[in-house]
Formats: sequence, C-alpha cells, structure tokens
Amino acid sequence: MDGTILGQGTFVASSANLANPNTGVASIGQSNATIIQIPSGADWLRVFNYTQFGTVGAAGGAYFNGTANADVGVEFWWQRGMAAGTGIVKYKASASAVLSGDTLVSGGFTLYDPSGQSVGSQPLLGAPVATTASTNSTRPAVTHTADSSVIVGSVVRMSNTAQTDVNGVDMVVGTVTDSTHFTLLTATNALATAPGAIGGAGFYRVVNTNPLFYPRRRFVTNITQAVNAQVSTSVAHSLTPGQEVRFNIPAVSGMIQLNPQPLNNYFPRGVSTPAIVVSVVDAYNFTINIDTTAYTAFTFPTIAQQPSSFPIVVPFGEDTATSLASPTIQLPVDANNVPIYNANSGILADSTVNTGYLGMILGAGGNGTELTTPILGPSGSIAWSSGNVATGDVLYWVAGKSTYGGL
Repeated sequence: MDGTILGQGTFVASSANLANPNTGVASIGQSNATIIQIPSGADWLRVFNYTQFGTVGAAGGAYFNGTANADVGVEFWWQRGMAAGTGIVKYKASASAVLSGDTLVSGGFTLYDPSGQSVGSQPLLGAPVATTASTNSTRPAVTHTADSSVIVGSVVRMSNTAQTDVNGVDMVVGTVTDSTHFTLLTATNALATAPGAIGGAGFYRVVNTNPLFYPRRRFVTNITQAVNAQVSTSVAHSLTPGQEVRFNIPAVSGMIQLNPQPLNNYFPRGVSTPAIVVSVVDAYNFTINIDTTAYTAFTFPTIAQQPSSFPIVVPFGEDTATSLASPTIQLPVDANNVPIYNANSGILADSTVNTGYLGMILGAGGNGTELTTPILGPSGSIAWSSGNVATGDVLYWVAGKSTYGGL
C-alpha cells in the first residue's frame, strides 16, 4: 500500500577513528558514514537530525575533510530513482537559524547491497580516478584529480602506479587534505617499510565492499619484535581476543618464523604456528601470544623486491581458554566500532557467518548543486569540545514503500 512504513529508528553519529579537526578548539565536523538495515528495500527514506534542528548553523562553517567551509544539514530526503550518493537536503548556513535547501552531489543516500545486484546500489568498486604522484613514505601521500568521494576511513585500491608493491592492496585512507590529496593508512598501521620510490601516474578506486563471509583475511603492513607482537593490517581486522590466526609472510618480508612449518620427517603433516589474538589495540592493530623478539625483523616488500606476494593474516579458529578469560569483549566490530551484522559473540566470535544484508548508506556529506561547497550529510555531525571530546548528533529516520516504487 502506498506510504507503508517499512521501518524507523534512531542512531548516534559515529566519531570512531576521527579526531578533532581543530585540535584544542571547540568545533563541528563530519561524522563517519552510517549504514541502516532495511531488509525489505525502500522506495523513500527521510532522515532528521534531532540535535542540529535545535541549534543554529556552525559559526565559521563546519569542518569537512579538514576545511571549515561546510554547512550543517538537518533534514534529508531520498526517493528511488535518485542517483547514488545524492539526495535532497535542508541545511543551516553559518550562525544561521534559517533553513535553506539544496541537492547533494555526493555524500547523500546510496542503496547498500553487498552483492551489487540492486539497481542504483553502491558499486562494489568506484570508478577509476587518475593519480599523478604518491610519496615514498610509510604513509604514501597521494595526489589525484579532483574527487570528493574519498573521506577519512574510505578504503582505496591503487593500480598502475610506479609503486608496484602498493598496487592491489586495499588500504584505509588516514587523512584527506582536500579534493586532490589524501594519505594512505593511519599513524598506527603505517607500512613497516617505505615503498622504495615515488609513485607516478596511475589510478585508484574506492573499495565499497568486504568479503561477504566473516572472519576475513587481511594484508599485514607491520609486525613488531616484542614479547607479544603487535600486528598491523591495511584495513580494519575486526578480530576479537581469543581468535587464532595463521600468517603467510613472503621471504622478502622477514619474520617467516611466523609461517606454518614445512613438511618434514618429524612432522609428516606439517606444523602450523597458531597465533592467538591476545588483545585488540584498535581497528587496525592487535597483539598475539608469540614472542618475536628473536625473529627476523618484519619489512613490507619494496619495489626492488617485486615480484613478490604480500604478507597476509588468515583467521582459522579460536582458543576457548583465552576467549573465556575475556567474554565481555568477544564482539566483532568494524572500523567504526559498529558490531558486524550477523556475527556471533562470546566463544563463537570466530564462527563463519554471512554478513550480507540490504540497507541504505547515509553519507557524511558533500557538495551541493547550488552551493558547490560541502553540506554535512545524513550520517550527522560531531561536536568537539576544546578538550577534544566528541559528541555525536542524534538522528531519526523513517523508510517506506510506494505503490509504484520509482525507477
């Protein structure tokens, strides 16, 4: 029936892995994108920013990708047939209580379907964007043609650049300077070794999908020499304490002592070296129960060492005793500290599950058609105190069905 409400709910804007864009000064900034589940699909969706409706726009502009030039969106509308990433927005300009309207060019609403089969849903891979250079550093800084689709926390895949040891490795974006510059990785999961040369012209694509089944193997960017070695991954690992993992580290990366042992006369079936996750440091780092102080130092393969495989870590089970020792933290979460859909908790946190569902991605915002400057999107905004404490907006949403459903 026309106008049937399929679902409604509320959420708090996420600040996970974000920092105050104006350190030490109270400010308003973008939040992480949020995905809401709408299992039956929707023909229309409306989002209200409960927090921002009751205040004036951010004086001097809200921060978007590091620059204080954004207006604050308070009401958002999507209807089937609108292009991915767009939507209608009502917003408040700097220090204004007046509502104005515009159409978002990006950072609005995008249908979420991890199979990529729904018409109008987010593509599994974004369109290729040309790059002109990337620095020879453990956190390569990339220069590219203008593109507003990349925000902090985006995952990108480089290709055809001179940095052949970085190409094809999905990496989180740690910082965004402006629409033509971003930096790969974060301060906590930088490459153990710089690529070995400056990267030239090439391409990147935004990666919008994860493998459907959890847990997932990940590329390793660094492993420390420590009593409890710390492992860094290029994107969020989503592991929990107690999970067991195996490593596949190429010879050029050193620390091959972590690899499964080869077949021999003493162990005719081979011996794996199971590592147990002892603690989760953050979204991109965890510690293991293996003392690597006497192991060969880990390095990330350099350009001079290509061709080479990449170091990876593969989950394969769980150590029950370790899991039982910390039962309250056995909950797999994503990079934004949101529980992974359908994943189990407790001693079953390692179990293989299908994480696919249908929903809507509420974006962090982007340029308007009229304004051509950013408007914070339907995922809300973050208020930072002078002490750099984050408070997320409270937002409400309602989704429904129409008789004809749009395009």
